[in-house]
Amino acid sequence: MDMYRKLPCSIEGCAETAFAGTPYCRNHHPAPLEATKSLVDAILADRNAINVDFADVSIVAADFSRIRFIGCRFKKATFSHVMFTGASFRLCFFDAASLDSCDFSGVDMDFCSFGDVDIFDCSFENSELIHVNFNGSRIKESTFSSSNLYDSRFILSELENSRFDDCDFKRAYYMPQKEKAVSTANSNIAEAVKDLEHLYL
Repeated sequence: MDMYRKLPCSIEGCAETAFAGTPYCRNHHPAPLEATKSLVDAILADRNAINVDFADVSIVAADFSRIRFIGCRFKKATFSHVMFTGASFRLCFFDAASLDSCDFSGVDMDFCSFGDVDIFDCSFENSELIHVNFNGSRIKESTFSSSNLYDSRFILSELENSRFDDCDFKRAYYMPQKEKAVSTANSNIAEAVKDLEHLYL
């Protein structure tokens, strides 16, 4: 499913990108909610989302479990009570998005970014989070327990009331700006990079 081709909005003078295969950006679309529903329905039918632009969309209570996402853009998107259980992600970007009560447990994620994201009451348990960027994100009331965090980054992030128990921190970059009531029980947190002097860029 290749819906995101970076075509410009058809409204003269608009510099925004056309929304998910329609001729208009989301701001100029006459029925953005219907367009979002059509996008979700198409992805669920195809079981794949390749190069799809979810930027600025708001999705509530959808079930994307075991869907394959490749090269998708979720910038400034809002997801609430959305299931991504067992989904796979490659080169996907959630930068500046908002995630509330979402389930990413059991995901297989590689080379993705959650930079500057608000993450509240979300689960990333039992997941493969390889080369995933959480830099500058605000993570609260969430769990990453029993996950592989190899080469992932939590630089200048804010962590509060969250659990990272039984995690593999090998080569992870763990330098939160704020840390309150965070549990790392039975994790190899000592193998994480914790200072800029040893930062491997």
